Amino acid sequence: MIKNHGQDMKTQPVKSAHRVLELLEFFAEWRRPATVKDVSQALGYPQSSTSVLLRSLKESGHFDHDPRTGLYSPNIRLALTTAWIEEQLYTEQSLLRMMKGVLDRTGHTVMIGKREGSNVRYLHVLQATRAGSFTSKIGMLRPLFRSAAGKMLLTTMAERDIGRLLQHANALEANASDRVDIDAALQARKKALLDGYAISRGTSVPGAAALAMLLPTPRGSEPLTLSLGGPIQEIEQELPQLLEILREAVTPFRETIKLQRS
Repeated sequence: MIKNHGQDMKTQPVKSAHRVLELLEFFAEWRRPATVKDVSQALGYPQSSTSVLLRSLKESGHFDHDPRTGLYSPNIRLALTTAWIEEQLYTEQSLLRMMKGVLDRTGHTVMIGKREGSNVRYLHVLQATRAGSFTSKIGMLRPLFRSAAGKMLLTTMAERDIGRLLQHANALEANASDRVDIDAALQARKKALLDGYAISRGTSVPGAAALAMLLPTPRGSEPLTLSLGGPIQEIEQELPQLLEILREAVTPFRETIKLQRS
C-alpha cells in the first residue's frame, strides 16, 4: 500500500502539469471566460478535480474568478509570464495576428504545426468561418508522411533520416493502405522543396485538403509550419490565391529572422 502511494506521488505532478497545459490550450481556443462545468465537459476531467485545478491557478494569481458567475479566465499575469517567448522568437511579429489575418482573408481553418515523432502536432488552431468547412483542434496529431504540414517538415530533415522515420510511421498505421512507400515519400519531399509548399487531399481527413508552408524560425528553434485546411474542391479552386496569402503571411517573419541573423 505504501509502495503504490509512492508511485502515485511520483506520477501525480506530471499529470497535473499536463492538465494545466491542456487547460491553457482550451482557453486559447475557447477565447472567453469559462465555468468549471465548461472546462470539465470539454476536456473530460472530473468536475471536482477541474474545480481544484482552476482554484489553484486563481490562488497563484494566474487566473481570475468571478464568484457571482463562477467564470474563470487567464489574466494579464499569465500573458506577461509567457510574452518573452514570442518576443524572442518573432520580436514584434505576432503569430496570432498573422493567423487571424490568414483566417480573415481565406475563411479556412488556420494551423501552426511542429513535428512530434512521426506525426505533426497542431500547436494552435483558428477555426474556419466558412459554412460547411472542416474544423481542427489544438493539440491534434496528423501523420507526418500523409499531411501537408508533415511533408513540409520533412524538407527540414536530412534525406538519410527519412527511411528510418518512415519505417516507424508505417509500423503505427493500422491500415496497410495508409502506409507510405519510401520512393513516394522522397518524391513528395523533393516536390515540397522545389515548390515551397505542400498539399494533401483527403489523406488525413476524408474530403478535406490542406495547404502548408514552412514558417521561418530562428536558428536552433524547431521548424514550424503554417497551414490552412478546407474542402478539397475549395482549396483546389482557390490554390493560387491561397498560396499568395500564405506567402504574404510568412514574409514578415522571414525578414525578421534575417535581421536577427545579420
